[in-house]
Amino acid sequence: MTFVILENTKLEHTYIKVIIMKKVSQILLFTSLLLGFTANANIQLQPGVSGAWIAGASGQGIFVNIARVNDQPNFVVAWYGYLNGEQIWLVGAQTFEYGIETLTVPMSITSGTGWDTSFVESDVVITEWGTVTIDFSDCNVGTMQYSSNDSNYGSGSMALIRLSNTDGLSCHEEQVAQGSIEQQSLAFMREEEKMARDVYLKFNRDYGQTVFSNIASSEQTHMDAVLNLMNIYNVDDTSTGVEGTFNNSELQDLYDALIEMGSTSLEDAYLASALIEETDIRDLDEFSAGITATDILATYEKLNCGSRNHLRSYVSKYEQLTGNTYQVQIPELATQVAEILSSGNEQCGR
Repeated sequence: MTFVILENTKLEHTYIKVIIMKKVSQILLFTSLLLGFTANANIQLQPGVSGAWIAGASGQGIFVNIARVNDQPNFVVAWYGYLNGEQIWLVGAQTFEYGIETLTVPMSITSGTGWDTSFVESDVVITEWGTVTIDFSDCNVGTMQYSSNDSNYGSGSMALIRLSNTDGLSCHEEQVAQGSIEQQSLAFMREEEKMARDVYLKFNRDYGQTVFSNIASSEQTHMDAVLNLMNIYNVDDTSTGVEGTFNNSELQDLYDALIEMGSTSLEDAYLASALIEETDIRDLDEFSAGITATDILATYEKLNCGSRNHLRSYVSKYEQLTGNTYQVQIPELATQVAEILSSGNEQCGR
């Protein structure tokens, strides 16, 4: 880089220094970005990487979806780009196990049929295109290396920048240790939310009250929210998938006791249901006290908010049915439950 100094003045020296510093800053910025784009991945593949990613410019990029097919996570990618002025779409999918950081996906390109009513499935030609290997340096930056069987495409590498998230999915950059409180709590809460759902399904069949079916649906949503976090934090789902059965012996005993408690009358079913919600609130509070991961804490607060609303609903049904004032069933929650019942329903968000 050469600079011509016309006059040896202090002002011109200062001007030249400013230009040089700007050039150096630009080079350093470009270098740091390049290193950031080509560095090895340091986050694991997880549902939170789902979304749209642009490659260099908004005119090309990929859509990523972490899908579950036949109870197996699948990395699904659709790459949109151009060749000789024509738009090109490549698609691919690859099963994987949570805990890995880099994945190679076989890609295909399709042709051979018509548009809309002219589409004939048997006419579709699927051509193996090659592979892409994707990793993510963090939740917003990644790298895609590609290698095609077709010389028109060749091979190379693209820096990926996140364009959009999938609503409701969080991406987590920090790894947690095996057996951590985060992992333990997620495995437990998955089954505890299932226990609540299963009890309410049974009570709905026994008594036909819509409050049970409505809240059972809500508990399913809670189960799904916890499962999303389990995928992010590489926690195996040990729930049985069978109503009324649990791998956690404490939750199995609690389920059996609650079913017996609520089997005698609708009044007792409401009391058993209120006890479930008190238990949920206590457990969520205790787990939250030992967790720092913001995405888990945010989800637990939404679950806790739901449990507070559920408690209000069951207590209201109980008091309307019996004319009695509800008495807290977990003594250490007396003050907290009194505050909950003296306030109205909350908006808990997603």
